[in-house]
Order: sequence, then structure tokens, then C-alpha cells
Amino acid sequence: MHRVQLMRDGNLEGDTYQEVQAASEKEAAEKLHGSLLFKQGPAERIRAIVLSSSATDNPTLFYER
Repeated sequence: MHRVQLMRDGNLEGDTYQEVQAASEKEAAEKLHGSLLFKQGPAERIRAIVLSSSATDNPTLFYER
């Protein structure tokens, strides 16, 4: 289980994380975003912030290219 918060154009979509069942953080982010995301990119292209069930303090960021 992963918690995902989406961003569009530097703005959070809503104020809470959504729980997503997925095998990986990347898969969880892509399920909500609806397309491929990457672990590297410029800050203005951040599209998802993911917290896995095992890591509550360090979110993983995913970027759109």
C-alpha cells in the first residue's frame, strides 16, 4: 500500500494523500497520474509525491518529462 499525492503545475491536487495498492511506488504514482513518470527531473515537473507503507518520513518524488 502506498500513499500518493498528485501535483499539477506546481500545485497540489487536494490536501490529502490517496491510498493506492501497487507493487512499487512508481506504479502507485502512475496509476493515479495516468501516464509514465520518472524519478529525476526539474522541480517544476514534479507530478507525484509517494509515501510507501515502510517509509513515512522520506517521500519519493516522480516527475513528468
